[in-house]
Amino acid sequence: MRTIRRWVLATFILSFLVIIAGGVVRTTQSGMGCPDWPKCFGKWIPPTNASELPADFEKYLSKQDIDHTFNVYHTWIEYFNRLLGVLLGLFAIIQMALLFSKRGSEGRAYRLSLTFLVLVILTGLFGAVVVKLNLAHFSISVHLLFAIILVQVQLALLLSLNSKLSSLTVDARVRKMALLFLLLLFCQSVLGTMVRMYVDDVSKALQYEQRESWLANDPLAFLIHRSFSWLLLAAALFMAWYYRNLQPIKNKLFVLAAIIVLSMITGIVLFYAGMPAAAQPLHLLLASFAITQTVSLLLQTKPSQIQN
Repeated sequence: MRTIRRWVLATFILSFLVIIAGGVVRTTQSGMGCPDWPKCFGKWIPPTNASELPADFEKYLSKQDIDHTFNVYHTWIEYFNRLLGVLLGLFAIIQMALLFSKRGSEGRAYRLSLTFLVLVILTGLFGAVVVKLNLAHFSISVHLLFAIILVQVQLALLLSLNSKLSSLTVDARVRKMALLFLLLLFCQSVLGTMVRMYVDDVSKALQYEQRESWLANDPLAFLIHRSFSWLLLAAALFMAWYYRNLQPIKNKLFVLAAIIVLSMITGIVLFYAGMPAAAQPLHLLLASFAITQTVSLLLQTKPSQIQN
């Protein structure tokens, strides 16, 4: 079982790497670096210079939204992102195969591994839809949602194998507060998605230059998103302080509060430092961490039974 647990943990970490890679693709405007799917410029291994482009390369370049020229930098960033997705799929297949022989004693873990594999396949297939729709706002958001969901399924699998699912008995109010916080995180994520849509439109209009001016007009969604972050921080700090003496979960709540603080710092850097490219995927990663930490708290706890 030790080998299986290690493999599940590695797959969990790889899931986050895939999210980071997707964030890098977005921040470098490399989403259409491979304008077809599943191949890239009609090849399984993309070209490294313009001389290697196929004879009908113009039909691929016409789909791009930047300058309709071949950019090896964008192409290979997107290609590496796809390779990570394929690697995650292989990890998911091996994970399920490892748990197949344990499906009798670890039935829940096996079902979770199967669910994870299905989600990885759906996420990959939806990547084709994203390319087909030329990075339409809604398709990008759904694609990210798939990634966030599959991380939570893998988290449940990891906790299941380590006997941590519903292992901590807490006051029912703890779970209610965690559920409320998860709802707040969802609202903040929706607001963040709206900000990303605005930034995508502005950056495209500016030919992806002048990064410092992408949020210069202070759009309403951004102002609400920024203000809402203080509500999240206050809620996280309140939970950490209120349950500071509750040994099973106090550290988890302090970690959650720290993640919110770091997320806010990256948001401040994005706004005041002219939208540095490195801060964008980091901001997305920290948001994913916050969601995962909250879901982990919910998965590991169960309400106490009050005796009359």
